[in-house]
Amino acid sequence: MNLLVKKFGPLAVILQMAILAISCEDPGKIGLIVNAENAVISTHYQDIILPTSVVQFDPRKTLESGSVQAGEYVNPDFGKITSKSYSQLSLSTIVEPTDKAEFLSFEMSISFTSLVGEELTNDEKQSLGVYQLAEEIDPLGSYTRLDELTVNPDPLGVWSFAPQLNDTLQTDSTYIVSLDAIIGEDLFTKFKAGDAIFDNDTVFNEFFKGVAFVAAGNNRAIFQINLNSVKFNLNYEDENSEGTLVDESYEFSLGNARFFYLDSDKSGTSLSGINPDNTDFYPSDDYRYLQYGTLMGIKVDLTSFYLLSDTLENMIINKAELSVGQVKQYGGEMEPPPFLEAYFTDETNKWPFIDDIGRIETSLVGKNFIEIQDEVKYPQPGVYSVPMSVFYDEDNFKYSVSLSWFFQNLYKGNFHSATEPFIEEKAEIYLFGSSDAIVPQSTFSHILTTPMAVHKDSIRLRIHYTIPKQD
Repeated sequence: MNLLVKKFGPLAVILQMAILAISCEDPGKIGLIVNAENAVISTHYQDIILPTSVVQFDPRKTLESGSVQAGEYVNPDFGKITSKSYSQLSLSTIVEPTDKAEFLSFEMSISFTSLVGEELTNDEKQSLGVYQLAEEIDPLGSYTRLDELTVNPDPLGVWSFAPQLNDTLQTDSTYIVSLDAIIGEDLFTKFKAGDAIFDNDTVFNEFFKGVAFVAAGNNRAIFQINLNSVKFNLNYEDENSEGTLVDESYEFSLGNARFFYLDSDKSGTSLSGINPDNTDFYPSDDYRYLQYGTLMGIKVDLTSFYLLSDTLENMIINKAELSVGQVKQYGGEMEPPPFLEAYFTDETNKWPFIDDIGRIETSLVGKNFIEIQDEVKYPQPGVYSVPMSVFYDEDNFKYSVSLSWFFQNLYKGNFHSATEPFIEEKAEIYLFGSSDAIVPQSTFSHILTTPMAVHKDSIRLRIHYTIPKQD
């Protein structure tokens, strides 16, 4: 079958392949027991540099993402990355205070679970401010990572803390932050009087609006806040049933309506000019970039495979491997993704393409992305509903994955039909992080800001194949 003509038509003959190496190899290395000198077949491999671009996907909804995050840091390739979060508050069960209750303080407890950013020294302080919102959050809104809300000019309080002590991140520490006593006492007065704002969450948030977490000072990291640890406490003194003064507290927690803002200023970087509009972008240097959160992925074009397929007659593919190497090392808390996944797309750069190709379980049709899988971890027949899981080799700074079955079937035309044409016709995939088809905003690839950069010539396909021996 002529894959090239099917994909490109008569003009295909003018296209050029990016071939790094064309080499013969010992048939025994790929499991063929033949005499290399007298056999009627010969074995070879080719390293192909795959054409690539960077695509920044359109902003996705972050409302109810489950993430509360804030901070900022600078990366030499991605610029200044900033995140902030907005949340309603939720009331707890009320135990009415007595007439003798007296306000003591307004406090917040908070902790963080992880961070992405520059290298922090021991005892180096970072600061996040908590502000009262000046406008309400719409629980039914379609807030994306680029949406912001106005806040009151002065913070309720500032959380200043040392994330790292003795080379250990203090993710198991809960911090107490003093909040504005005037606002706290006003809330307590209404609480003591049985004001209607404490009737339910809706009425309270109409009055108080909610809170925002933002960077305060010269931050060098974005922090994932443990939302279950965030509590706002009105502390007061009251008499118990025995007439003794005791300390009491009324608690608020974060509400269900919340979203985060996340963006980067790429001015002066090789990514300057990229837009979140699903279009191909070619950086001004020789690198390709991927970043969680801001939704930058690497698009890989498999056209070179088609060209190879139509150049060699009667080719049998013995083995195929996709590799992504020469990963840049940023240091600090900016490690590359632990693994990548690959998703099929089409000429409109729709990501990821959702369809039923290669699925055994029909109940999943339209509910999962079409993902290339790692055939070493998931043996044939290689259903494409399992992530590729291209794990990062930190010793060699690269990713690689076996895709022999996929390319064998692609070469044979097994993915081509009237109802399933796009895999072969488009021959494009995205490299990105793991994502969920139903609730993508809840996955790390949409929340964290994990960066990755690789030289464009290091994204390669190695094909081991057998062809009839030429006289």
